[in-house]
Amino acid sequence: MAKQHGKPGNRPRKNKICEQRYIKVNAIHYEYRTKQQSSHSASRAVPWIQMKGHWLDQAGFSIDTPVTVRVMEGCLVLTVENRPTIP
Repeated sequence: MAKQHGKPGNRPRKNKICEQRYIKVNAIHYEYRTKQQSSHSASRAVPWIQMKGHWLDQAGFSIDTPVTVRVMEGCLVLTVENRPTIP
């Protein structure tokens, strides 16, 4: 059998129920203005997470899909939001 060339559509899925991905929380600087300093803006680092890849589409998170985020201590749960379609 020929060796696959790493194309996302050609990769067999190991486990269709649960697959782990490892990402890192980064920092991004956020410009903001306080009410007391309306003419002065400040910058501070805030946590930032970026996810991208064909694995998101395979998990049901296609482009423009609304997502619900549930926040718990040490846990984020991302769920595809099922909005009723308008006829």
